[in-house]
Amino acid sequence: MKFLQYITFIFPLLVSCQQYNKQPYDKYEKTLRMFPTSTTEIIFDSLWARRDSLTYLRLENVRNIYLSDTDSIPIWISNFKHLKSIESFSEKIKINNIPEDIGKNGNLTHIELPHNNIINIPQSLYNLKKLERLNLSDNNIEKIGTQIENLKEIKIILLSYNQNLLNIPNEICNLSDLVSLSINNTGISNLPKCLKNMKNLESINISSTNISYLPIEVLNTPKLNEINAKGLKLKNYEEVKAICEKRNITFYYNE
Repeated sequence: MKFLQYITFIFPLLVSCQQYNKQPYDKYEKTLRMFPTSTTEIIFDSLWARRDSLTYLRLENVRNIYLSDTDSIPIWISNFKHLKSIESFSEKIKINNIPEDIGKNGNLTHIELPHNNIINIPQSLYNLKKLERLNLSDNNIEKIGTQIENLKEIKIILLSYNQNLLNIPNEICNLSDLVSLSINNTGISNLPKCLKNMKNLESINISSTNISYLPIEVLNTPKLNEINAKGLKLKNYEEVKAICEKRNITFYYNE
């Protein structure tokens, strides 16, 4: 019995001493292993895949992750339950996808992944009910799922410069907290009339899209104060301009 008690006591100690799978890959990993577990910010560079993932996972309290010159996001970031934001600032190497497990990071409020090569938005991303800002501008996004209506706390959506994006679902109108929507420089040709029901929407950027008719109903959106329609040739331009002037909506257009 005493032997079993001894084993029960000593086993966790042995495990803790063997927490890493291998020697540090480089000086950065060696430094990471010395970071306090209370660390809240960390950079993932292009070499993260060569390092021991346990080096990162021990930093369970990380709030903000910055991606630098890496073409992928670790699947295991789903283990960071306190994660608030993930941001990329790569200049040459582009991220190709968002891991499906991103939906497990239930405390995420900000996703900043512009200027990458992302094509698909994983379904689980729409489960991030605390998300406030989604920036996927200048990617290769082809479709926005109807589940976007689940992002109840979203305030800013940036989808600019996704040339293969041809439409946005009407379900986006169910985002009652949305303040700003940017879909400029996309292949979108129609704007949902139901935007008129969005009580907090203030700004819409539809410049350089394929929109040729701006639904008059949209101009009745309660808090709307700015529309950027530069580069468009609206069939109902005169009517839109007149209503914008009457409602004091700033209307940017190339006359």
